[in-house]
Amino acid sequence: MTERPGPAVPPPQERGGSVRVLQVLALALVFLATAKIPLASGLTFQAYLFWPAAALSHTAFFVLGRRAWWGLALGSLLLNLTGWLPWPHALAMAALQTFGPWAAWRIMVRLGCPHPDLSRTRDLVRWLGTALLSSALFSACLGSVIVGLNLPGHGFPHAVATAFSWFLGDLTAILCLGPWILHFVPAWMEAETGPPQVGPTPPLAAKLLVGAFCLLLLFGGRINPGLSGDFRLALQFALVLPVLWMALRFGPRDSSAGVALLSLAFLAHLGAFGSKLPDEAFRFSQLHLLVLALAALVTSAVAEESRLAHQALQARDLQALRMEAVGTLAGGLVHEFNNQLTVVFGNLDRLQDLLPAESQASLFVQKLDEAAFSLGQTVQQLKALSHQVPLQAHPQPLREALGPFFQRTGDLPARISFELALEEGLVVSLDPDLLNQTLQHLLANSLDAIPDRGRIKLQAWHEEDSVHLTLEDNGTGMSPEILRRACDPFFSTKPMAKGRGLGLSFAFSLARQMGGRLSLESHPGEGTRAELVFPLDRTAPAPLKTAPGAPKSRRILLADDEAGIRELTREFLESEGFHVSEAADGQEALERFESDPEAWDLVILDLVMPRLGGAEVLSRIEALRPDLPALMISGYSSEARPNLLNGPHRRFLTKPFRLHELAETLDTLGLRGSGKDTPHGE
Repeated sequence: MTERPGPAVPPPQERGGSVRVLQVLALALVFLATAKIPLASGLTFQAYLFWPAAALSHTAFFVLGRRAWWGLALGSLLLNLTGWLPWPHALAMAALQTFGPWAAWRIMVRLGCPHPDLSRTRDLVRWLGTALLSSALFSACLGSVIVGLNLPGHGFPHAVATAFSWFLGDLTAILCLGPWILHFVPAWMEAETGPPQVGPTPPLAAKLLVGAFCLLLLFGGRINPGLSGDFRLALQFALVLPVLWMALRFGPRDSSAGVALLSLAFLAHLGAFGSKLPDEAFRFSQLHLLVLALAALVTSAVAEESRLAHQALQARDLQALRMEAVGTLAGGLVHEFNNQLTVVFGNLDRLQDLLPAESQASLFVQKLDEAAFSLGQTVQQLKALSHQVPLQAHPQPLREALGPFFQRTGDLPARISFELALEEGLVVSLDPDLLNQTLQHLLANSLDAIPDRGRIKLQAWHEEDSVHLTLEDNGTGMSPEILRRACDPFFSTKPMAKGRGLGLSFAFSLARQMGGRLSLESHPGEGTRAELVFPLDRTAPAPLKTAPGAPKSRRILLADDEAGIRELTREFLESEGFHVSEAADGQEALERFESDPEAWDLVILDLVMPRLGGAEVLSRIEALRPDLPALMISGYSSEARPNLLNGPHRRFLTKPFRLHELAETLDTLGLRGSGKDTPHGE
């Protein structure tokens, strides 16, 4: 059994072409129909109250784009060639009626509003400004001149009044019908529009109630002929109340529909009772409708912007609460991870010392060390979320503080050239660890922005009391829209597998923690320039003072709530010839110290401990032994201690630390000496 061939289906290209042709023809016919129904008044000059074709022509380009040119041109030609104008003037009039709206649309495109969002006052003002300027110049002025040339006497008796009347007729239609067309017609025609408007959705009953109330005010004077003229006028003036309430509660989209329906009711009212009204009543009604429409448009746009701004503030507050919760969680994780990593690093160091350098086991230990170091770098990034206070901030030369970053730049791909221009003698007072993390995030962002060969340049200089540090690349750059969101958490233009959108947000957060600020400047195709600004420290960095010789007793008080760290540190110090007394918390450490304050040569205190923190213990120790050297160790602290490290006999080690870092710190305090041969242990 053979199948019957189905109806032929045109290819997508042909269907798209047919749809575009139908849209052009529909626009021409609608323009012709709306242009044929202007409402004329009985004034001595030719005046029009309402010309719907003006609203159509000044919105068609935003709905159909360039295709609207052909529809408006065809509709205008049909309108003018079938009228009483001679064909040269008819062609000129058709050109004006098409070119004016097109010029207004092109201006909007150049202003960056190809699809104006009338819920934003900026777009609303731009659209109204360009539409009114085009209507005044092309339709009112030049159009009235062309028509007037064909009248007896080659002009209107009241040329200026006629041109202004035409302008008011265009303006009334644009204000009353234009927003409704821009809000609703694109969705019906499936044309491209701007971002969808998210606004309040009023119930149908509220819409019907407001509409009935407006009609009651508009026609109330006609329902009861016994009312005085002043009372009827007051009823129409009272229309502003429900119109403003509608604009505030319904939003721009539904308000535009309400204004369009109200304008049609106005026209019906004038059409039904216009013969009984004086001529001036037409102009009053027109101005009344203009004021109502303009008030509704502006009020709804301002209310919508205020509503969105309020929502943005609420979202920001909610985000702040979430980030605070994340920061608290991250702080706890940082503390625990750093404690365990300190134990891991220390035991890996000791194991490495026990193994032959070229053995296979030594290679395995080295791989474990690399994995632990990578984990440590991840933990360091969590510090940015935990709002940790930089406890290592002290005056130091900028070039010295950037040492780890320079090591990172030495591993850049060969396709990237790195340039350095640092002003000599710059001194900053900040945490070098946070500074290097910030620059490494910025460097990673620059590397991602350079697909092929490129250049990255680091510069530093001072202006007055500030140090300016810039990292500049010649990569792809960022558009203004992306630049505005570049530092937002989790915002990324890269695929999900390549980025989490946290690099620049981490850099921004770290810069603020250091008391500075980060600003970005970028243009598409011209690269990106990140600038960090920090306070300039004019004090010379204090040299590390060392004691003239080794102490006599070599007794150290070690306090840490992590047993693994206490055991590791104690065994290392005992191997260096020290006598070590351990304490599991701050209260126990203080009791051991107060039992014999003069017996100790060094106290090593964890900053965060149960019962009594390290900072409190140190403050009480200083009251008894202000000259006693102290070494503070911690991986996290949520409290600011600006005077914690004052004095040359104070040091700080960040967890996780390596054993050689602990040894170097003891050297700076002058405590290692030649006591390794003395008995140790207690």
